[in-house]
Amino acid sequence: MMMKKYDPNIKNGIHTVKITLQLFDYVGHIINKIGGNCKGKTILDYDFECECEFPDNDCELEYHEDGDYFSCVLRNEKGDPLECENDAQEMNNMIVAVEILDYQEKVD
Repeated sequence: MMMKKYDPNIKNGIHTVKITLQLFDYVGHIINKIGGNCKGKTILDYDFECECEFPDNDCELEYHEDGDYFSCVLRNEKGDPLECENDAQEMNNMIVAVEILDYQEKVD
């Protein structure tokens, strides 16, 4: 779903961002909220190094602090699962799309 309006003059707010992970024909998504005084490309520079909690995702993504790795379950069109365990760099290599879904101005 594409946003209807994105103001380039925004100052401070919360972006809703969809990150798509893919490995072969297996796909999963993370919906993340990113706040602060940033916009556009800065928001799209997503990196697993800086994230540990993923409250909204369809791929059971988790960070395992004890082993410093991530796990997820991607699915193909048939619904077949592919279980993955990767470090941050390997997870970053699975990112095929980052999209801003929404922006809400922060109310003080």
